[in-house]
Amino acid sequence: MRILKNLLDLNKRAWDNIAEKYDDRSETPISNVFATFTAKLPEKGKVLDLGCGTGLPYARYLVERGFDVLGVDLSEEMVKVAFKNVPEASFVQLSMNEITYRDEFDGVMSSFSMLLLPPDLFKETASRIYSALVAGGYFYLSLNEPASLSDDPDSEVFVNIMGQDMYSRAYTVEEIESIFQPLGFSLMNFNRLIHVSEEFGEEHVIEFIYQKT
Repeated sequence: MRILKNLLDLNKRAWDNIAEKYDDRSETPISNVFATFTAKLPEKGKVLDLGCGTGLPYARYLVERGFDVLGVDLSEEMVKVAFKNVPEASFVQLSMNEITYRDEFDGVMSSFSMLLLPPDLFKETASRIYSALVAGGYFYLSLNEPASLSDDPDSEVFVNIMGQDMYSRAYTVEEIESIFQPLGFSLMNFNRLIHVSEEFGEEHVIEFIYQKT
């Protein structure tokens, strides 16, 4: 557990240090899969944004469409920026693996934030997501998969983003399915794409929409 805490502390320091700089970057475009996720939610539904970062673009997108949004983020500085960017939403400084909500949210989302969790904390967070959703609720997940099937996801887990070292791990589709399906999630949508940016280079992105059944 000490090792896991050290990884979280490493990531918290990194994101605290780059929060203002990260806020200046160009916004990530809203994907078709994320738009599909929001279309499945009830009008004025409650959405939990895990690893909300600066609140852009997702929290803003959601509140503009009438949703009641709560964002949580490990980084205190990111939460401060998010409050400034999206004052209509609520934000809490909290690690996503520590959420304790029960049957509360119509939708939960994680855009690349669960990459920052090692496998043990990833599995723990997945279980907490299931608990946080109402029956029939939806979960949107985007993250990176290894660029090649022969790559070991645990071989390169320390990266440098904007001059800050942090833990970030790619996950295979098989790993994701083996975690979420046994919990009682049904896969509703899946997509693959390649995204290129100045900050992160070429990313092999996978997107999922799960429903709590």
